[in-house]
Amino acid sequence: MDDPNDPYSRDNLSWNWSFGGPKWRPFSGRSGRGPRVPPPPWARTPPKPGKAEREQEKRAEVRAERLHLVGLTNAAVIIMGVLVGAAVVMLVLVLVSQH
Repeated sequence: MDDPNDPYSRDNLSWNWSFGGPKWRPFSGRSGRGPRVPPPPWARTPPKPGKAEREQEKRAEVRAERLHLVGLTNAAVIIMGVLVGAAVVMLVLVLVSQH
């Protein structure tokens, strides 16, 4: 027969309470909430980019801004060239019409 004072017998559950009580933990750390199941694909948040990816994005942003400014200056040079050309043509027309 089992000893009724045996602390490790099946009938004596006092040993369960030495560590805070019985816990159901199929995957540890989530007592009473069931097994850990990953969220469905539509509910997942995208992973955060790492340090190297953040630095690469920052460099790409700076490069795009620099190219944008270069594009603006190229456009400004073209527009200024057209304006100077039109001014020269008008100046020549004014000088020719004076004589």
